[in-house]
Amino acid sequence: MLKNKSLWMKLAAVLVLSFSGLASYAASDVRSAALGELVSGAEFRNLVELPAVPASAPEEVIFKAAALSPKPGRDFTPKIEDASRIKSIMKLVTDIYNGVHLPYAQDGAVFSNKEGRLPVQPKGFYKEYTLLTGSAPHTVVIGGTTYQVAPDLSARGSERIIIGGGEKIYYTPDHYAHFILLTVVY
Repeated sequence: MLKNKSLWMKLAAVLVLSFSGLASYAASDVRSAALGELVSGAEFRNLVELPAVPASAPEEVIFKAAALSPKPGRDFTPKIEDASRIKSIMKLVTDIYNGVHLPYAQDGAVFSNKEGRLPVQPKGFYKEYTLLTGSAPHTVVIGGTTYQVAPDLSARGSERIIIGGGEKIYYTPDHYAHFILLTVVY
């Protein structure tokens, strides 16, 4: 009985909050008349019809996803001297831009920049993504500098792409030890 009493008290609280919200909803004459008809069970003559969802809704979802990444291009600067990495990075950027579901739960998670190696930005500015490069070599030359790619410690490997504010692309070959700012070439 006590469990049921607690349930009834919660239900009563929800109803009270619901009806207090309805009172503020009924501020206009049309809304008030529609609410009165609803409560009395009369015909619904004064209801306000809501607009239909536009047919372009899926495009809006893609547009929001596109805001998470720069527009894909054909190459990057500084020059990456590894065709397989260029292809892998561009595919990842394209997938993020197009809102494609990525394989790891951590993809798209907030990167907190706790090491402070990226410019300071508000929390949530940076998003982290897993870069899978397959059997690419464990060194990469970018802009004339050679970087050692860290050994793979898990299925996700050690390479990541961090996207800042949907505009800046940072590549890290060694799990956050170094960051290279990449600019898309169109």
